[in-house]
Amino acid sequence: SSLVLALGAGYAQYVTPYKGPYVIERRGTGFSLALEWHPGMRLRLAVESGWTTFYSYELKDVETSFGRTDASLRLSAIPLLAVFSMPIVSAFTLHAGTGGYFVRSHATSFAETVDVVRFAQGWVVAASWDHAVVWGFRFGTAVKWYGATEFGDGSLLLQLCAEIPIVSW
Repeated sequence: SSLVLALGAGYAQYVTPYKGPYVIERRGTGFSLALEWHPGMRLRLAVESGWTTFYSYELKDVETSFGRTDASLRLSAIPLLAVFSMPIVSAFTLHAGTGGYFVRSHATSFAETVDVVRFAQGWVVAASWDHAVVWGFRFGTAVKWYGATEFGDGSLLLQLCAEIPIVSW
C-alpha cells in the first residue's frame, strides 16, 4: 500500500453548448491535485481538487437602461471529488468519480465587481498514461472531463501529470 500525490496542469476547453447573444472564450487552463491511495490491488481511491476555467466573455460599450458600460464575466470551478481508478495495463489507467464543484462567477460591470460561489454536484471521468522515471516518480498525460451537473457546465482537460510517492507500507 502507498499514498501518492498526483499533480496535473494543462489546457481546458469548455465543451457544453452555450446559447447566448455573444461569443464566449472557451479555452483556459486547468490544474489538479489528488491524494491517491494505492492499496496494492487494482482498484484505487483518491480525493481530488484543483481549479479549472469554464468560460469567460467581455463586452465593450454595452447600452443598458442605466447607461453605457463595459462588462465581463469569468466562470471557473474548484472540484472536490472522490475518484476511483483502475490500471488497465501497466501505464494506462481509467478514472471515474463523483462529488461536486465550487463554481465561481466573477462579473464586472459599471466599475463594480460581484463574486458569487455556489456548490454544484458533479462528476469526473478520465484516462491517463504515465511512465516510471526514477525512485517511484511517474510522469505522463491525462485527459479529464469535468462535469458540474446542476449548472450543466463541463470542461475537457488535457494535462501533463506527475505522480510523487509520499509513503509506502
